[in-house]
Parts: sequence; C-alpha cells; structure tokens
Amino acid sequence: MNVSIVVPAHNEAANIRRVLTALLAQKTSFAQILEIMVVASGCTDDTANVARDVGRGRPGMHVQVQERREGKVAAINMYLRRRDPRAEVIVLCSADLDVNPDVVEKMVCFLRDHPKVGMVGGRPVPNNDESKLVGRMVHLLWELHHQVSLEVPKMGEIVAFRAPLVEHVSELSVVDEASIEDIVRSKGYALGYVPDAVVTNHGPETLPEYFEQRRRIARGHYWLEFAFGYEVATLERGLLAKTTVRVARDQDRVGRIALAAAIGTEVAARVLGFWDARVVGGKHRTWQVLQSTKTLGAQANGAMTEVVGERPRRLSARPAPQTRQKDSL
Repeated sequence: MNVSIVVPAHNEAANIRRVLTALLAQKTSFAQILEIMVVASGCTDDTANVARDVGRGRPGMHVQVQERREGKVAAINMYLRRRDPRAEVIVLCSADLDVNPDVVEKMVCFLRDHPKVGMVGGRPVPNNDESKLVGRMVHLLWELHHQVSLEVPKMGEIVAFRAPLVEHVSELSVVDEASIEDIVRSKGYALGYVPDAVVTNHGPETLPEYFEQRRRIARGHYWLEFAFGYEVATLERGLLAKTTVRVARDQDRVGRIALAAAIGTEVAARVLGFWDARVVGGKHRTWQVLQSTKTLGAQANGAMTEVVGERPRRLSARPAPQTRQKDSL
C-alpha cells in the first residue's frame, strides 16, 4: 500500500531531525512510503531549515511553510490539499517523537488485514523520570490510555488512516486525532489499535503544565462531543473506572499516590475543560507551547523503546455508524 506521511510542526527545531531520521529509516515490506511532508506552521526557529537539510537529496521529502501559526488542524488541511494523490494510507505523526523502525509497516499491515478498519493508532510510551511525581503521573496516564485502547481504541501521537476517507478536518477542532476518528467512523469504518507499534514521547515535567495539557485535551474532547456528537473512548466513565482499578492493582504505594494525584488532576481538568468547551467553544485553535514536553531528552537519543508481551491487538468495540506503484522513499 502506498503511504504518505505528514509531520505538522511548530518550533520543533530540537526534535524534527530525530523524528524525520526515524521515519526515513522505517523498515517496510508491504508499506511503500511515497513521501514525507513536514508542515512548518508559524515557526520562529530553524524547524523548516533543519527539515530541508534532512531531506536534501530525497525527492520524496517536502517542507511546506505556513507563515502564520493557525493550529495543527490547519496544517493537516494544508497537507491534505497538497499530498501525493497516489497515497492509499496517510500516517499522521507528531513532531516530538521517537519512532520505532517497524511502526509504519505494522500499522499499514493492520489496515491490510482488517478491511473494515479505517484508522489505527500506535502506542505512545513516555520517557519521563518515574522517580518524580509528575513523571510517574505521565507514565500512569499513558498506561491508562493503553489499557483503554485495548478495549476501545483511542488514537494519539501517531495514527494511520485510509487516505480516501479524510479530505478535510474542521479547523475549529483542537483534537486532531479524535476529529479524524469521528470522520472515519461516520463513514462506516471501525478503529484499530496496534500496541506493538511503539513511539516514544515526553510528557510535561511540571504539575501546572500537566494540568494545562489535560485541561486543553478535555476541552477539545467535550467540544467534539457538543459539536458533532462524538464521544472518545476516554470519556466513557465505566470503561475508564474499570481500567483505573486494573492499573491500580499493579502499582506499589508510590504508584497509587501518583495515580490518586493523576485522578484528582484529571477531574479538575475535565470540569474546567467542560466549561471551556461550553464558553470558548471552537474559538481557540492554537495553544501556548508546553516547553517541558518538547525535549525527549538523552534517554531517547539513539535508543528506541521496545515493548513485549502485549495483549492481542483490538478493534473498536463500538459499532461503526452505517452510513501506480512507486518505490519507497
């Protein structure tokens, strides 16, 4: 299957070389990577120049520049207008990740093997310091995300979807993956989760930034529910409660304290996020960058994350609404 990859980026000069190098080094057999497009959105640093340097001599690597920052979804829409029309699968990758060398192949093969699935997500694993309270909270948050996704897939950080399904995403949205989930499901396709398609990310290092991130995500999810009637998996209270109990059983005393702190923070963030969604609605498309999330750190340099022994891959438990070949880059 022909694949096009988009990397939206705002002031990611410190990370863009790492993620592009990892994407260029993908080991593929069935997936044929036609292009990698970076959309440098309102950057005031060297993001575009670094990306051009990485792509020098590679005709399938493109850099598009948005002079003004208009939000991640606007960057995605620019890409959708200019992408290679031969692509059968689109991979949307955050710019601040490390990507294991088999991620693209695993996600594309999942789509090949499950024709009723329109979109799949990989598994983000943070590299924050677990000896610190916020670092442990970040790890627990993504473990909860993983456990929820094993039951009902919830997309994040890196996703792949069938190209013909998505032509445009509402630019009022600030939760791009969730909005694409809604589009895919509205066209009768299910969601899938590939837990062994692992990427490394870095969560907030301070409690104020952690809270701000959770609040903005809650606001985006509630707005999507209000505007389009679509509820992401992590808003399903019963599923979340069951998952939280399961994760809590595996924690030591410090882990349970961190989990309690994460739950308290999440409740407060969702209350304010709900208010934001009702009052602010879709008026706010860009956010202040959380600086501590933009440095993967020495742990990620040249060291990919390996996760083994995962439970089988799952398809979405919720019923979906009824409604020329080229060498790899």
